[in-house]
Amino acid sequence: MTTSSLLIVDDHPMVIDGYINALSNHDAAIDFTTANSCQKAYLKITERYVSQKAFHAAFLDISLPPYPIKQINTGLDLAKLIRSYFPLCKIILLTMHSESLIVNNAIQELNPEGFVLKNDIDSNSFKEAYQCIINGETFYSATIQKVRKEFLTEKLDFDAMDYQILALLAQKVKTKDMPKYLNLSLSAIEKRKVHIKNVLLKEKGGSQEIVAAAKRIGLL
Repeated sequence: MTTSSLLIVDDHPMVIDGYINALSNHDAAIDFTTANSCQKAYLKITERYVSQKAFHAAFLDISLPPYPIKQINTGLDLAKLIRSYFPLCKIILLTMHSESLIVNNAIQELNPEGFVLKNDIDSNSFKEAYQCIINGETFYSATIQKVRKEFLTEKLDFDAMDYQILALLAQKVKTKDMPKYLNLSLSAIEKRKVHIKNVLLKEKGGSQEIVAAAKRIGLL
């Protein structure tokens, strides 16, 4: 049985125990490393780097006691350190804060494999989130998804009709057939699709590339 190496950093020991209990019944064996501050996490991360034993995944609370000497002040700083030492390590951010600025800055800076608002999950959904991420998927909890989508909607200047077009593209409905589903002419739909494509894609691509780009940033 393959053993996964998992780092958990949270300043509340009972929370760490809860995460470990939730994952201890996982199908695969897990080697847990824990820390409750930026300083302790920094030391354990650098020790692993020296020993050339990478972490497979890291659950990091964003708000942590800082380590000013090394300019490691938050879980985001720890995540950047892990990214530089262990590029293949999957980063899962944990937070009690759902403010748009915090959420979207974290996503912009790190593009984490997982982002969880603590109030969104229980032990079962925490385990499901871990499995999802280990399987190579991205997991953002419900509130994080909502905050992200609201931010992107405003930034990208998409409206409800644009989202309906994206949803139809995801269902593999052809553009010429979309007037059957939308109260728009084909020419209006085509103009909107061109706008969506120009916003989401920096290079050439068709409908499925548009859908893939929308999924990557959480629009679908």
